Amino acid sequence: MKTLFNLFWRICLLRQSPAAVPANGPFVATIVLANLLCSILVSSSFGSEVNLLTTSTSIIVSQTTTAGLVWIALYWAEKADRFVTTITAIFGCDLIITAVFSLLLPITGTLGSVVGSALLLMFLVWSVAVAGFILHRALETGFGAGVAVALGISLMSVILGQVAIGA
Repeated sequence: MKTLFNLFWRICLLRQSPAAVPANGPFVATIVLANLLCSILVSSSFGSEVNLLTTSTSIIVSQTTTAGLVWIALYWAEKADRFVTTITAIFGCDLIITAVFSLLLPITGTLGSVVGSALLLMFLVWSVAVAGFILHRALETGFGAGVAVALGISLMSVILGQVAIGA
């Protein structure tokens, strides 16, 4: 377990290739499910008015959109065989980033709204940079192009997640 955490952590720090991520079916399913549950838990902690079904629906649609768009990008680049490791790396790193954010979430209320918003923005930038790094490696393109693809995928995923819940 520690080895897997270290693998994802090193990818989050842009020091490890996502090609090293295992492509074992049960492992992939575990990472996807853990990311889903962690995202739901963190999103649910934002306030008492959060509806669990609405939150879950938005996150599931968003993650499904991410997976679909990653597959399309890899298919267009004729690298579809890298899909499993790529999506596992993206969701595994998102799990780590979300978990780290959740540890800092309780102190954001004491820091004020401006600092809390800045912290959220920093995590958003980190998340896109990590996904961009993973896509840059998977697509064999420049880092900037990987970040641009990651940003586009992220925006589309959030938009479709919000559309799914009527927001």
